[in-house]
Amino acid sequence: MFQIIRISILTAILIGLVVSVPSLNKPAMRAIQDVGDLFDARPERHILFVGNSRTYFNDMPAMVRSMADSANAPEKYRIQMHAPAGSALADHWANPQVHDLLAQQWHHVVIQAQSGEQYDRSLSAQMLGIARKLISEARLGGAAPAMFVTWRYTTDCPEAAGSDTIGYRQMHANIQAMHRQLNRETGVDLVNVGLVWEVILKYSAEIPLYLDCNHPSIYGSYLSALAFYEYFSGGDVLAVTYVPDGIPQDQAKLLREAVSRYSSAAAQ
Repeated sequence: MFQIIRISILTAILIGLVVSVPSLNKPAMRAIQDVGDLFDARPERHILFVGNSRTYFNDMPAMVRSMADSANAPEKYRIQMHAPAGSALADHWANPQVHDLLAQQWHHVVIQAQSGEQYDRSLSAQMLGIARKLISEARLGGAAPAMFVTWRYTTDCPEAAGSDTIGYRQMHANIQAMHRQLNRETGVDLVNVGLVWEVILKYSAEIPLYLDCNHPSIYGSYLSALAFYEYFSGGDVLAVTYVPDGIPQDQAKLLREAVSRYSSAAAQ
């Protein structure tokens, strides 16, 4: 009994360090987390992210793990990411490493399409076809696939993100329509970060979700991670206390509340 109590206390201390000291560098945080995992008897939830820079910026998947620990989730999240910069779904489909990963045992596989593939509906045919294949392959391995529904390019960008800026406003509608089509055809789950993103842009424009024309700032990655934690856990993100370095507590609270409200509305 004494040993169990001692291990529980050590685990709590190590998790607390990861959650409460965001200024630790990433290798140090990972090392603390790995040591804590040795004493963590919670069942594991295995998650794979397949995407590109919109996924890996600010190490968004690692934020999901930190959120789960801060909210005292009943499961320990084991998260792996395959997200080379600029990768389109065709690149993933042609990569044997991706197929090797999909053959492993996962509870969830998250798929993120390249932003350029979603700029215009005329560009979407190949993306949708390969997404269907990846969704099917993830299911063959026993995973629940989900699409990471992302955001449009910002109209405030001083330089084009490789496409005509006149189409940026319509891009959000294109992204939503493409993913709704995938949902209708395959039943894949949609983690609709882009929808909450638009709400924040409209009502809380002071929060800088974009780092540049395309990529998420730390705020944008935090918003994405909140949406994924709520999806994976089935719980309410209002229980999350983790806030990465660089985000004030009041703005982190606003983002948590936005994700919570969206999820509650979507469930009705």
